[in-house]
Amino acid sequence: MRTALRASIATAVLAGALLAPIAGTAYAATTTAPAAATVTARYAGTPVLIDTGVVAVLRNASEGPEVWIRAVSADWKPGDDYMSRVLAALDVKHLKASVNGLELELVGKDSAHPSLSVVKGGTTKSYPLPQAATSPADCVSKVKQVNLGAGLQADLTMSPKGPKVVMRDSDPTDTWTRTLTRTNPKGSSDYFSRINNPSGAKPVFEWKTQGGDVPSGFADFPALPKGCTLDYQVTEETPASKPEPSTAKPVTATNVSAQTAGQTTVVPQGAVAAGAEIASEDTNNSVTLAAGAGLLSVFAALGATVLRRRRSHS
Repeated sequence: MRTALRASIATAVLAGALLAPIAGTAYAATTTAPAAATVTARYAGTPVLIDTGVVAVLRNASEGPEVWIRAVSADWKPGDDYMSRVLAALDVKHLKASVNGLELELVGKDSAHPSLSVVKGGTTKSYPLPQAATSPADCVSKVKQVNLGAGLQADLTMSPKGPKVVMRDSDPTDTWTRTLTRTNPKGSSDYFSRINNPSGAKPVFEWKTQGGDVPSGFADFPALPKGCTLDYQVTEETPASKPEPSTAKPVTATNVSAQTAGQTTVVPQGAVAAGAEIASEDTNNSVTLAAGAGLLSVFAALGATVLRRRRSHS
């Protein structure tokens, strides 16, 4: 019986030794599979046949615009495997390459729409790269903080929707805020604030928090992140037109002197001074003389009457 037990134990140990490499191999295969998938995804892209036996794998991911030139079979067609031997690679640091008589160039590396240019025998073909994958959060610029004075600050940002300003108190415990946007560029009556040229290529934030002769402050908005585009048509703000200058000839001291030259105003003295206003307002010499003569006749008649009364009393 002991002999049978020993034989069973030896058989179990031998089976374990034989199965151990198999189990280890299976485990190793399980752990390395994800790594292989990651490597494949890194170099995957949009394959296009640019020549017999040559494909260009077009990419535009987080690494930036890339083109991998790979060798394939002569009868390759879309849908076939393209992860084969690499002939050349183009990226932002390596823009040109020559492969099998093909002149290759990565065009527009800093633009939102880069492409691959292929020249063969004097004929040029262009292959656009895929649109860069960006999320809305990726297209918001970094915050530009501006000190407005009077205990206020402003956060300036730029996004596909346009410029944005968030005015707030410097004290973090204060919840006061004012927000200006491209479609609502003017601030409230608390403080003068405005986004100038809100739909233009270069909007500018203007503010004035102090009275008197203190000038307004100006600040440019940060640039839109690379690869992002605006959701609206760029329209430059038209400045207000200035009023047309008057064509009427201004009245100067010289003109006034010329107009009044040769005119004389008679100002009576003494008891007849009350009549001076009538004479001074009239600018016609004949009228002035006639009025003066009339006054003299009246006073002459009064004088004669007084003289007769005095003689009758005496």
